[in-house]
Amino acid sequence: MAMIRRQFLAAMGLAPAAASANSSAGETAWREAFPRALKQVYLDAAAHCPLSRHTAAGIQRYLDFHTYGPGDGRGEYVDEAMRQARGMFARMINATPSEIALVQCTKGGENVVVNGLDIQGSGGNVVTNDLHYAGSIHSYIGRRRHGMDVRIVKARDWAIDLNDMDAAIDGKTRLVAITLVSNVNGHIENAAAISEMAHARGAYVYADIIQAAGVMPIDVKALGVDFAACSNYKWLQGVRGAGYLYVRQELQGKALKDLLYPGYVVFNYRPWVASADASKDEFGYRTPEDAQRYEPGNHNYAGYAGQYETFKFMESIGIEKMFDHTMKLVNRIRKELPESRYRPITPPGLKTPVVTFMPADMDDAKARVARANIQLTLIGNRMRISPAIFNTENDVDRLLEALT
Repeated sequence: MAMIRRQFLAAMGLAPAAASANSSAGETAWREAFPRALKQVYLDAAAHCPLSRHTAAGIQRYLDFHTYGPGDGRGEYVDEAMRQARGMFARMINATPSEIALVQCTKGGENVVVNGLDIQGSGGNVVTNDLHYAGSIHSYIGRRRHGMDVRIVKARDWAIDLNDMDAAIDGKTRLVAITLVSNVNGHIENAAAISEMAHARGAYVYADIIQAAGVMPIDVKALGVDFAACSNYKWLQGVRGAGYLYVRQELQGKALKDLLYPGYVVFNYRPWVASADASKDEFGYRTPEDAQRYEPGNHNYAGYAGQYETFKFMESIGIEKMFDHTMKLVNRIRKELPESRYRPITPPGLKTPVVTFMPADMDDAKARVARANIQLTLIGNRMRISPAIFNTENDVDRLLEALT
């Protein structure tokens, strides 16, 4: 496990831990940007990040555009937000703007990939594992029922064994689908190693990065993944209904077919035009030449306007500093929560923003966090804790006091 961790961190290009926040005043400003965090111990960013003041302000500027019209710079702001959000996300994951499509959600981006590769029609198979997003596995099970060869590797002691993944991938594998950071327990896939073994057999790799984007450094080039997607509403601090799809430049319109065809047809015949241009088709159509070819058509403009403000906030802090801040809180929780009552199922030794436990008494755990006004995820037999930039040591104090 230690070797896997070192390989992963090297592939991610993580620098040594950044210095902690310059002052408590800085952390206070981060926290005050999220009103809900002032009223509740919110340790559930892996489910949904509370809306910040700056994100809400960006959304409001878009609403003002539709309410009052394009005057006073409102129209220009919307154009700027839509133009910049794509590039700012690209910088965050070490991609280019031409490799980013705007999609409605993570799973929507994954479906673009699965459909565009024509896996079933080509007689190929998909390899995934049970720490991939359960909603995606639900989709793959549906496809399996309709004839697709889907292979689901099962975790061993809440971690994915690379040898098991290697054994499942063969010469007919078209796609290996993984979640970079598992929403189940924070397990970090060794994406670089999986990409290497997949590419050696002619397969492509898709990564769900929703539990990593906005909280930890990501380098899709170093990881070797061909496709990646995420929604905006977790550590990206945005809203539902807006997200991003990364498609490696060389694969666009070639290995990954575009089946959504965004844009508008131009009718080249009467009465649409006064005089038809004989050198052009009757139904003029031009395919976008970058990742925009994979977009469904319209966008959640309000969501991306808010996201633009969020990206500015995040860039002003720096992703490394945000990750360092979050990991200090995670590490303390892992260290101080008694294992005799809360058995950890997050693999040890990983720098992951998600930590999950199995309480000895789930009903008691639920009652304790409810009394203390603490928001985290309690589902089945698992308790998942996921801090973010707005959390503080005092939040951890209150969590530990409530649970112990």
